[in-house]
Amino acid sequence: MSRAGLKEEVVKRVEGMSEDIIRLCSDLVRIPSENPPGDMTEIAGFASDWLSDRGLSPRSYEPEKGAISILAEVGEGRPRLILNGHMDVVPAGDRGRWSFDPYSGEVRDGKVLGRGATDMKGGLACVMSALVACLEALEVLPGSVVLSLVPDEETGGEKGTGWLVEQGLLDGDACIIGEPSTIYASLVGEKGVCWLRLKARGRPAHGSMPMLGVNAIEKAVRAMELLRELPSVEVEIPEDVREVVDSSKMVLRFFLAQMGVGEPLLSEAVNAIDHLTVNFGVISGGVKVNVVPDACTLDVDIRVPAGLSPGDVKAKVDEMLEEAGLEEVECELVHGSEPNYTPPSEAIYRLLAANAREVLGLEIRPFFMTGASDARFLRLKGIPTVHYGPGELNLAHAYDEFVRTDHLVMATKVIAATIVDFLGGRAVP
Repeated sequence: MSRAGLKEEVVKRVEGMSEDIIRLCSDLVRIPSENPPGDMTEIAGFASDWLSDRGLSPRSYEPEKGAISILAEVGEGRPRLILNGHMDVVPAGDRGRWSFDPYSGEVRDGKVLGRGATDMKGGLACVMSALVACLEALEVLPGSVVLSLVPDEETGGEKGTGWLVEQGLLDGDACIIGEPSTIYASLVGEKGVCWLRLKARGRPAHGSMPMLGVNAIEKAVRAMELLRELPSVEVEIPEDVREVVDSSKMVLRFFLAQMGVGEPLLSEAVNAIDHLTVNFGVISGGVKVNVVPDACTLDVDIRVPAGLSPGDVKAKVDEMLEEAGLEEVECELVHGSEPNYTPPSEAIYRLLAANAREVLGLEIRPFFMTGASDARFLRLKGIPTVHYGPGELNLAHAYDEFVRTDHLVMATKVIAATIVDFLGGRAVP
């Protein structure tokens, strides 16, 4: 059978699996795999059993207790396509602010309800189901597919995707991550992360005579005012991603406007894609209200657009502090990750876009996200990686989270068709 014929059969198989895909998502949501605390024992066991029942041979890895990853490979050799998804979810938070049980997994009005339905139990169900739908096709196609289910994307990914890549257990020629992108877009890049810790020192004195001391909190406040200027720094966006950035700004503007965000906040939020953003996350200083504080620590989350690195940002902050006479304020780079992206000219994106058009009749857009994901571990190893999965972006980590049942099936069709085309060597202009 031709590649096109195989793909047609695979898409039909996904249609026949529709109820199973929805049920799988519901079952996954019912397992409260919150991170923290990050123990994936129950959900990893469920996923492993589900895959085994369908003829796969999953392997588990546990570099730390509860941080379990599942790998399941079909086929041999190259080309090798990675499917990836994370099993962990953020905590449900205040149960009183949910209008339904966050771990009910109830299917109602064309939606699967619950924590993680969008981020990303829905996408998890899609990549698992897409692989199963392709099993017969993979018997005749060259190459291999490896499914990787990981435990800790919500807390940085170091024990899951990061560890698997570092150990040489996860390698391939391209990767599709089922993270929520909506069925109308594919996330092809993300900003970098620069977490800085500023430490201001002062001199203690009695609170009734503050002029005799040096207030470390006031120094930290002066540093905060300096860092507020960072979003105005002009950034030279690399040529091969400039069009994606422009497209992303249009897409984000549309989604935020649909959510009711108005000007001038709307323009400010859209500019976050290609500018530095600054969040003062934690501040700690002083020992007692009537003592001039001699120490203050400030933790700052700065997101870095393509064209800059965390090291560039750290150097800029050091320069700003020195010019302001605050050189004694220590600045430490606590955590950093580089901006990373996969150009839309890569085969994996072109095939995904072609199948969204041919299977669903949708013209998807490439999108550059403001947050970070496990994609960075793969991209920084030279593996072209894109996100494609169901879910409304504004529902991730939100109360009353849900995913649309029809989008679960639609995304699975596109992913399954892309598997066939990627291994089958389809060329897309």
